[in-house]
Amino acid sequence: MNYKKIYNGTILTPHRTIKEGCVIVSDDKIVEVSEKNIHIDGALEIDARGKYIAPGFIDIHVHGGGGHDFMDNTLDAFLGIAQTHATYGTTALMPTTLSCEKQDLLATIKLYEQATVLNSSGAQFIGLHIEGPYFSMAQKGAQDPRYIRNPDPKEYKEIIAQSSSIKRWSAAPELKGSLEFGQYLMSKNILPAIAHTDAIYEEVLEAFEKGYTHATHFYSCMSGVSRRNAYRYAGVVEAAYLIDAMTVEIIADGVHLPAPLLKLVYKIKGPERTALITDAMRAAGMP
Repeated sequence: MNYKKIYNGTILTPHRTIKEGCVIVSDDKIVEVSEKNIHIDGALEIDARGKYIAPGFIDIHVHGGGGHDFMDNTLDAFLGIAQTHATYGTTALMPTTLSCEKQDLLATIKLYEQATVLNSSGAQFIGLHIEGPYFSMAQKGAQDPRYIRNPDPKEYKEIIAQSSSIKRWSAAPELKGSLEFGQYLMSKNILPAIAHTDAIYEEVLEAFEKGYTHATHFYSCMSGVSRRNAYRYAGVVEAAYLIDAMTVEIIADGVHLPAPLLKLVYKIKGPERTALITDAMRAAGMP
């Protein structure tokens, strides 16, 4: 058997941290986690030098890194991003698009299929995340307003027909046609997610029943409590908290969400319904 020992690091487990711990790997499987430095004859030894020892990060929302963006639509971009994120501990990621013209999106999908075959040393690609273009103009954020539009059945059916690699699609559920769009996504085993939206609680609740069970970059570019015609309405943020089964993803960098909000998300949604993401762009990993 081939053994690998990683020692002298802080091990992160689901239950606690182990300082100056040791992990033993045999044939690509973890066989022991210990507080002691275990000796194994012939093992490849890696000194963690006090750094963290943790499972590989799985990032379900990535736009770019290493000077590249997936929508550069080149193989170099796809492979460069995968390599960059692997360098920082990400072992699997979901390439994510931006609002664009249909032909640009089709080109990205085609390149994803090609890059997946060639990606042998970077973070594994685990499916495409289509972000946009069906968004609220009031919550567009960094999305290019030239391409924001309502769901078009002819358009999205053509796009989905091109590839089985699309795993999630983020949209604003309050738009005309969005509920039908969500149902169509569900019929194709694609996750509808709520993003860049100005919806109120009642609209989110209806959307949840149609398949929109996940909130993209929670808090960012989505409505909270609003006042309309002298009445207050709960928004997407409040809806995500009130709908117990809804999952959320957060950019836990302390900037997009400060510590108090990170604690609130953890307290209400819990780790079972919260995913950490980077939402990284091309500057990630650059000097």
